[in-house]
Amino acid sequence: MNKFHGKLVAGLATVAFFGLLGSAQAQEPGAGAAPAYAPPPAPAPAPAVSDNMSGQLGIGVGVGSGGAGSSLISTKDAEINMKYWLSDTLAVMPQLALTVGTASGNSTAWRFAPAALVLYCPWRTTSTRLGVGGGLGLSFGKAAVASPAPAPDTTITIRLPIYVGVEHFFTKWFSMGIAVQEDFLNYTKTGPVHSFNLGIDNTTTTQAIGFLFFYTD
Repeated sequence: MNKFHGKLVAGLATVAFFGLLGSAQAQEPGAGAAPAYAPPPAPAPAPAVSDNMSGQLGIGVGVGSGGAGSSLISTKDAEINMKYWLSDTLAVMPQLALTVGTASGNSTAWRFAPAALVLYCPWRTTSTRLGVGGGLGLSFGKAAVASPAPAPDTTITIRLPIYVGVEHFFTKWFSMGIAVQEDFLNYTKTGPVHSFNLGIDNTTTTQAIGFLFFYTD
C-alpha cells in the first residue's frame, strides 16, 4: 500500500512539473515571432521649393512685337534686358533706349528713353514664376528735318508702363519667358502740340515680349 501511494505521489508530481514547464514555454515568444510593437512610419519627403532668387542679377535678350506706331504682330529688333531680384518676390527691371541717326542733308535725329519697372511675384512653383508690376518711363528726342529748315522742338514723353509675364527656370541661372507690357498712361509734348492717352486696350502701345535671362550670383 505504501508503495502504491508513493508511485501515485511521484506520478502527480511529474504531471505537475511538465504542466508548469509547458505553461512557461507558452508565455515566452517563439523564435522568429513578430515584435510586440510596429516600427514608426518613415517621414514623408519634404515638398520641393523654388530657389531663393534674392540678390540674383539676370542679363539677357528680349524680342518684342508691337509698340508705338506699329501693329501688335510686327516684330521688333532684339533688345538687351536686365533684371535684379531685390528679394525672393520683388524684382526691378531697368530699361534704356538710346538712338542717334543722321542722313545726308538732314539734321541729326536722336532719342533717349530711360525707364524702370518694379515687379512682384504673387505666385510661383519650383520652376515657374508669375510677375506683375509697373513703373515709370521718360523719353526725350528730336526728329530729323531737311536743311535749311529750322531744328524741330524736342519731344518729351512721360509714360507709366504696366507688365504681366511668366518666367520659367530650367536651372537657377537660366530662364525663358513671355510677357505683355503696355503704357497705361502716355503723355507726349512737342512744342505747343501735345497728346494724352490713358487705357489698357490700345494695341499701338502694347508689346508682347519673349525673353531669356542668364543669372549670376
